[in-house]
Amino acid sequence: MLDRRCLVAGLVLGVACAKPAPQAAGPNVVTITATDYAFSVPDTIPAGLTTLRLVNQGKELHHGSLIRLKDGKTIADFQSGLQEAMQSHAPPPPWISFVGGPNAVTPGDTGTATQTFEPGNYVFVCWIPTADGTPHIMKGMMHAMVVKPNQGPAVAEPTAALSIKLTDYDFVLSAPLTAGIRTVRVENGGAQPHEVVITALPPGKTLQNFIAWERGGEKGPLPTGKWLGGVVGMDPGGHAQFTATFAPGNYLLLCFWPDAKDGKPHIVHGMAKQITVS
Repeated sequence: MLDRRCLVAGLVLGVACAKPAPQAAGPNVVTITATDYAFSVPDTIPAGLTTLRLVNQGKELHHGSLIRLKDGKTIADFQSGLQEAMQSHAPPPPWISFVGGPNAVTPGDTGTATQTFEPGNYVFVCWIPTADGTPHIMKGMMHAMVVKPNQGPAVAEPTAALSIKLTDYDFVLSAPLTAGIRTVRVENGGAQPHEVVITALPPGKTLQNFIAWERGGEKGPLPTGKWLGGVVGMDPGGHAQFTATFAPGNYLLLCFWPDAKDGKPHIVHGMAKQITVS
């Protein structure tokens, strides 16, 4: 619709009014509601650039780890393959690929991950454990989703001013992270799957406190503050973006993904970094 002032100027002064420039198309937005222990998510979505918006309505931390099932496999195949792999301590079946998804946010908060999806069968999973160590997936926290072909025009990925490169075993930031609403591109440049999840540190706490707590050497509650999300495990070469609001303070970048060689979380291999946001 033309601006009213432009219309008046055209009638009175004979001034030509320029048409407003068309707005660029944005990603499709899909909301995932996480509770204890289930996902509410559409059964089908169109392929292409998509922002997954994870709303944590549970009382525990949750993330939305997205897995693509190749070769026509279904969620029933995934369940049986996962059970077999866990019992035999074998690597995941070759028809499973890890493609990211929004990482953990504090109960009551929302996290996002933006990435491009190819048509196929997918499943959302929450790998985060309960206080007794039981992964949420073992409590039924998974949900199948089909990505349908999309005949519409391709949408370009937004530009991010900052990137985090995941390696074996480090986080490499392209620039210091500053306070405000920030969109961050995450790229897996390692030889195995990695993730990044970001949590604030309470005053007086450091990475050493967190590591000591993880190893059972520090008692009391988890020495972290608000969890701001990130991107869950991606296969080598994968990339996605997330957006979060950062206040000044100290934060941790963490990767809990199990190592391909010994099965231990990557934080045990040193994939944990403390940063300061100014």
